[in-house]
Amino acid sequence: MELIYSTVLPVRFPKTRNFRDTFEEKLRPADEILISTGYISEDSLMELKSVLDFYKKKSQEKKCDLVIGMHGREGFTRSQYEAAYSLGGFLRDEKLGEVRVCTAFKFHGKVYSFLKQDRPFASIIGSSNLSGILGMENQWEADTLLSEAPMMMDLVGMHKDLVLKATKPLLDLRDIKFVSSANILEGRIGVQQVSTQELEQVRQSKTNISFSIPLKAEVKSNLNVYFGKGRESQTGSVRPRAWYEVEIVVQKSITSQRGYPTGSFAVITDDGWKFRCKISGQNNKNLRSQDDLQTLGRWIKGRMEATGKLKVGDLITIETLESYGADKLLLTATKDPEVWLLDFSSSK
Repeated sequence: MELIYSTVLPVRFPKTRNFRDTFEEKLRPADEILISTGYISEDSLMELKSVLDFYKKKSQEKKCDLVIGMHGREGFTRSQYEAAYSLGGFLRDEKLGEVRVCTAFKFHGKVYSFLKQDRPFASIIGSSNLSGILGMENQWEADTLLSEAPMMMDLVGMHKDLVLKATKPLLDLRDIKFVSSANILEGRIGVQQVSTQELEQVRQSKTNISFSIPLKAEVKSNLNVYFGKGRESQTGSVRPRAWYEVEIVVQKSITSQRGYPTGSFAVITDDGWKFRCKISGQNNKNLRSQDDLQTLGRWIKGRMEATGKLKVGDLITIETLESYGADKLLLTATKDPEVWLLDFSSSK
């Protein structure tokens, strides 16, 4: 038995592993994983799909049975459901497992069991939902790693009992409860929601320095970084590019213009969010969010998802942008040199 803690400052235990590292370590030798979790997020489901696909392509297939515990009664947002459906379709098509929804009651447990040749060799139980595999750690979690055979067998038995008596396959559900999408950047690191009054004040302080930045729909970069190659560690684990990770590559004809920003600065978006962005790379070509590489992408993709123009897991194409009604970001300086306005509003 071993304790697993988050590494969120100021409470940190240097000699204790975190959930993400432990999950990756135990998944690598496993040929099956059983997951029962209360809540899911779009990006954690897409992360899990990418990891399983990575191992499949390396001829190291890993079966996965996922039980989603709370959303059957509380409901899914459209994007959560699309992500779960994408993972479920992948698992079923590849004969690797199933995504299930607890329909008999709300299940709030968080249990992860790792098996080799039908026998569990490690289990994690505690407070970490599936989003723990992202390593974002914007809240403090505590878990326990188990290696004791009787307890591991009990947890595997609990999962199988849950599957048989209280769940249904997500792909077969017809009566889905949908809830309105949460604020797209709520709870993200380094993000604030500004008041209507503050947003209007910033708009009134706009200058005539403005840059129209085209969004590129390249297959494995820019808005589609998710489909690019993940980062493989020396141990053989993989960390895929996150679904919401984007990197806007801006052409030199724009970055070389007078007044184009450099370094780090704050942006206030047309829909009232404030976060920091940074410019980097040769000729200042890269535009990204600073504190969390996924914030800018969550803002861009989340708006297209909210309007139904982008499904989680789909490639962004020129047609996607045209359907949404915007294929450019408008970056406008304000009278405060540290603050810029960022606009991705739809023309439709």
